[in-house]
Amino acid sequence: MLNKTMLLLMFTGIAAASASQAARNELPKANLPAGTAHRSPQTDVLIHNKLLNDPLSPRVGAEDPDLIVVSFTNYDCIDCKQVDRHLEKLLNAYPRIAVTYKLLSWGPASSTAVTRRALSVWIEQPDKFHVFHHALMSYKGMADDVRIYSAYSAAGMKLSTFRPDTQHIIDVNKEFLKVMHLPGTPATLIGDKVLLGAVTYDALEEAVKAALAETKDGKRLAVTKKKTFRTG
Repeated sequence: MLNKTMLLLMFTGIAAASASQAARNELPKANLPAGTAHRSPQTDVLIHNKLLNDPLSPRVGAEDPDLIVVSFTNYDCIDCKQVDRHLEKLLNAYPRIAVTYKLLSWGPASSTAVTRRALSVWIEQPDKFHVFHHALMSYKGMADDVRIYSAYSAAGMKLSTFRPDTQHIIDVNKEFLKVMHLPGTPATLIGDKVLLGAVTYDALEEAVKAALAETKDGKRLAVTKKKTFRTG
């Protein structure tokens, strides 16, 4: 497991241009337990950019979005599948938003391989990822080899192995849950809100509308100018 020092070193890998853009926004801090020291502004900038601008995190939707929704999700999680269906609906209803996925896995090696293959598709053929991801989320069985084959077939791809560096991405996403004090998946960040669990489409849409309304005073992405996340 990665320690905090390693995590911060990973955050610094984001392009300097992205960091300078985020620094112009007032960044929120996740709710911290009593007695926990607040993060420094520099750390918040790094976290902000790793959330929104990490090239290793799959993103679908608008190329130049007014709003980025961040989805912590897991292909073996039933509630995640429900939230993902709602996010697909939101992408169709709001063409100016994008969704970035923080993919996780806590299952056995065969299950983790599913997530690592999805990340490999994103890195190597990003134009195929959305269809591949949707096929994995839509699959109702639990046979890993069958769902992997089905996803490759849906995306018009040949079966291939996953990249060795993809476990690193999953480990970073797990550390994100700790840093932001999120209990697990699904967790959806929209504007200044964190929505946990199998939330309804209406709740997600309400958060999207509120976040988009705030873009009128200057483009804000997934994390807006509020100082604290609200859980709801």
